[in-house]
Amino acid sequence: MKSVYKQAVVALAVMVALNAQAAAPVSDLGGDSGGGVVLSGNNGAIVPTGSLEDRVALLERTLNARLRLQAELQQQVDSLQGEVSELRGQLEQQTYQMEQSQERQRQLYQELDKVASSQQAAPAAPAPAAATPVAAANYSTNQDENQAYDAAVNMVLKEKNYDKAIPAFQGFIKQYPNSGYVPNAHYWLGQLLFNKGDRAGASAQFSTVANKYSKSPKRADALLKLGMLAQLDGKKAEAKSFYEQVIKGYPNTSPAQLAKQSLAKL
Repeated sequence: MKSVYKQAVVALAVMVALNAQAAAPVSDLGGDSGGGVVLSGNNGAIVPTGSLEDRVALLERTLNARLRLQAELQQQVDSLQGEVSELRGQLEQQTYQMEQSQERQRQLYQELDKVASSQQAAPAAPAPAAATPVAAANYSTNQDENQAYDAAVNMVLKEKNYDKAIPAFQGFIKQYPNSGYVPNAHYWLGQLLFNKGDRAGASAQFSTVANKYSKSPKRADALLKLGMLAQLDGKKAEAKSFYEQVIKGYPNTSPAQLAKQSLAKL
């Protein structure tokens, strides 16, 4: 029985040795048993010589060495797989954050277009014999004031010169601080500064509309934008507060609907 077992071990070890791609050093394989090895065949396979005991011991050492090598390689593979999984998770998180940022920016652009459309719909002067439309409620009788404001708006709508529009609105606010257009001018500035990446500046302009001009028709939109900016900065509690103000103070309005959608994503 012992002889049969040894023969089986020898057969298994020879098969492993013949299938190996690289042979271990001859000096390591020989050991202290006095047995030897010879390299034969086209692939340099190891063929042990000597007594049966020597050959069994030699092949066992060879097999153990290869098992250790396989274990080390498996550990390296496992480690690399873990690193790849971690990197994939980071990439997915960054992709999600980028998509959220793009969606909020898209909403801001839509609001900018909405304001632009309302300004284009305003008449050049109030009708003398008819009720003043809601869109023209704040239209001034001061033509210089009207022209200054229209010039700033046209830099956005017609010239598409957003960088030039920023100092134009700032100059208008400074020159006509009591104008009925001032809340809208602050709102325009908030939109333009956000589009430039100046979140702090945009937040300051929207805050002015929300806090100083409580009766402005743009207050709901300004509160919505403040919520979006807070959400972009990771201030979830602050964003929630702004969204709830819009929903409670301006129900059944477009800003309230957008606030509900954004609140659901917090």
